[in-house]
Amino acid sequence: MILFVEILRAVANVLLIISAGFYLRHLEKNKRQRKLVPLELIMYFTIQFAFILFAISLLIAVFF
Repeated sequence: MILFVEILRAVANVLLIISAGFYLRHLEKNKRQRKLVPLELIMYFTIQFAFILFAISLLIAVFF
C-alpha cells in the first residue's frame, strides 16, 4: 500500500511539473502580447522560482 502511495505521489508531481511548464509558456506568450495583470505576474515569478528550487533539489539528491 505504501508503494502505491509513493507511485501516486510521483505521478502527481510529474503532472504538476508538466502543467506548470505549460502555464509558464502561456504566461510568456501573454507577456509578449500585453502587460500581465498582477496575479499573472506573481504566478510567472512563482513558477520560475519553483522550477529553480526543483532543479537545485534534484541536483542535491543526485550528487549527495
